Amino acid sequence: MVRLTILKTLGYLNDSYTSNSLDEIAFSYIVKEGLATDNRRLLQDLTTKSSTTHRFNNLNLPISMNPSDYGTVMVDNYIQINGESVHRFNVVSGTRSYLIDVSNEGLVNNVTIQGAADLSWVDTKISEEVFKREIGKSVIYFMGGEKVLRKKMLNAKPFTKVSTDTTLNSDFVTMDIETIKKDNKLTPYLICAYNGTDYLTSYGDLIDGIVDQKALFASFINQLLTFFTKNGKTLTVYAHNLSKFDGVFLFNQTLEFGVVKPKYHNGKIISLN
Repeated sequence: MVRLTILKTLGYLNDSYTSNSLDEIAFSYIVKEGLATDNRRLLQDLTTKSSTTHRFNNLNLPISMNPSDYGTVMVDNYIQINGESVHRFNVVSGTRSYLIDVSNEGLVNNVTIQGAADLSWVDTKISEEVFKREIGKSVIYFMGGEKVLRKKMLNAKPFTKVSTDTTLNSDFVTMDIETIKKDNKLTPYLICAYNGTDYLTSYGDLIDGIVDQKALFASFINQLLTFFTKNGKTLTVYAHNLSKFDGVFLFNQTLEFGVVKPKYHNGKIISLN
């Protein structure tokens, strides 16, 4: 019962969109003779007691749509606003004065703190237990006197138009190797490449049920060497997964075409020249 009381009293949600769960509770105490006085708050049963206020801009605001829960009702009358009959309440609590306009059969409250506070909000009834409060840039949902959800409008930077870089190299190709798994071993059987307008495809021929790897990669490399008609150009090829997959097959098969210079980072192939 003590644990349930503490959990219900503390709550889980805060104003920064994070959920803080309780991993451990440590109690410290001393033993004194005699009985505790009757007004000790620690002896009160809080299992059915819900929060009565929530914190906003250093102000404790009532969690209620009942004007009398704000304080003492000083004025209670009906007025006309834009042709609509509104039940207006002037409520005083200490040094604070509230102006509460109740409309739409008690479903919507427009609340204003009069004076220097310059704060107003709108409470809308959703059900007997739930209402939402639109205040500042936030929308807060309360259920049974507890805050259960808060949505907040955050500022975002506007999109900026980026100019096209005319110096970018367009002489590149993307490629991918497709494999089949046989006898728990991956074997390439298809290699494709694309440069945005043209594509090439290399299929492996079967010899006694086995894909001819040498012929497959030779066909692919030879097609790459003639992919562009511009002389003196360096062709950049981006592999789908060079460091962990494609590079292993490419490194072994390109050795027969000349000097291959691999670059490594943390033990992984990041490029082949």
